[in-house]
Amino acid sequence: MSAEVLQVVANAVNARLIGASRTTRLLISELLSYEVDGADRTASFKAGNWDGRDSFYDFASDTFPAGFVHQIGQVLTGAGHQIQFAIKQAPAPLGPDVGTHDPLGYGFAERYDYQLETVRRLLRHKRMVAQIATGGGKSNVAVLATSTIARPTLFLTTRGQLMHQMAAAYTKAGMPPGVLGDGVWALRKGVNVGMVQTIDARLAKPSSNDSPAKQAAQLKRREQMIKILSYFELVIGEEAHEIGGSAYYNIMKHCTNAHYRLALTGTPFMRPDGEANMRLQAAFGSIGIQVSEKKLIDRGILATPYFKMVRPGAPHFLRRATGWPTCYDIGIVESQERNKAIAYEVTRGAAEHLSCLTLVQREKHGDTLHRMLGEAGVRSAFIFGKHEQSLRTEALNDLKAGNIDTVIGSTIMDVGVDVPAVGMVVIAGGGKAEVGHRQRIGRGLREKKRGANIAFILDFMDDGNKHLYAHSRAREAIIRETPGFAENLLGDGQDYPYDLIRAARA
Repeated sequence: MSAEVLQVVANAVNARLIGASRTTRLLISELLSYEVDGADRTASFKAGNWDGRDSFYDFASDTFPAGFVHQIGQVLTGAGHQIQFAIKQAPAPLGPDVGTHDPLGYGFAERYDYQLETVRRLLRHKRMVAQIATGGGKSNVAVLATSTIARPTLFLTTRGQLMHQMAAAYTKAGMPPGVLGDGVWALRKGVNVGMVQTIDARLAKPSSNDSPAKQAAQLKRREQMIKILSYFELVIGEEAHEIGGSAYYNIMKHCTNAHYRLALTGTPFMRPDGEANMRLQAAFGSIGIQVSEKKLIDRGILATPYFKMVRPGAPHFLRRATGWPTCYDIGIVESQERNKAIAYEVTRGAAEHLSCLTLVQREKHGDTLHRMLGEAGVRSAFIFGKHEQSLRTEALNDLKAGNIDTVIGSTIMDVGVDVPAVGMVVIAGGGKAEVGHRQRIGRGLREKKRGANIAFILDFMDDGNKHLYAHSRAREAIIRETPGFAENLLGDGQDYPYDLIRAARA
């Protein structure tokens, strides 16, 4: 391949490659390609007319999302080409220099130096993914970035609870925001917090099935929403790995003046869908900083976790080949052996004054554990998705105050819930998704202000069924492959170090 002189022109959303040969264009198209989820089930794929892949590179217009500019520049330069960049410049920050202001009043402790460094790198790169493990203070990073850049800002999330928590943080920092979501539409100049679902609904195109009046009203809402999104110059995406969904990505494409883009997530590029992972980079760019669980554990920001994987034995009616979802019902939800093991460990923890969070996926499972723990004398509360926010808050406050020993919760506890520092987390619901598993573990790693700064994580090696066993091995692999976790994965027959709990309490 002979060297070429190329030009990359980019704005906040899109970029264009100019002067490239067909060979180079094919190279970039392949670089930005991904396997389409479900392609193998299409007639075109089965007939051999399609390889099942698509690309973020538009061959007809030579355009691609601006988030790939840095990566493409590296690849083309590495191939010996000369590149001239013509990138629309971001406006200058209007706030004080990084490290000279403390909007939340927390001070600048050395162990949190990565928070300031994240903002410095954002100013340098303009767009980036900040991979900060759960518990690393992503909301504080968002406030620091907003107050430093001091440009019209949109904090974007998919969770109402996260949106309201962030609104409270901005208010505390002297930047009371507008709120766009969860039944509230109160746009204001400067900073706004918004929900993906609410904003995307206003971006929807009119339906041909609607009346002319309804179509006109929706078109007007859409035009207004597009204008509002063009107002923001900084967009911060919390739990930004969820941009894999089309709604999140659609919103980001309309943020035409958001030259500053910061994605905050502890689990980027971990989704099984290749297109979903690439959408994150397309909208926000590459990873600009990584703050691992181990770094936070070593600094005492997170508790040191101890992992125990119990082998409960297979229920009598469960077979190795039992299919899904029957195996889940028999092997997890209804398994007496497994549920008794949960009750046993939670009861032990309660006796040592450890508050516990027990995480399930099915309401029936939560009801069963709630009953069994009550029979064992453990004070528990069960909160599920249908429960009002006030009931969830009340249960968590009771756990924090020591009025109950454990909260049993569904997947609503994974993110967006202010869980008090707990000493034990029970992964009662199984599962295999890496993002969700890391989030559930993270629920127990908040720093303990009193006693030993450790947390016990209880999980299960469900080896009586091939599907459940594969899921268990996937969860175990996440622990083994994560520095800061792997060091304290207990072996068969090993118990939690309760002596550390007792020594710290003495």
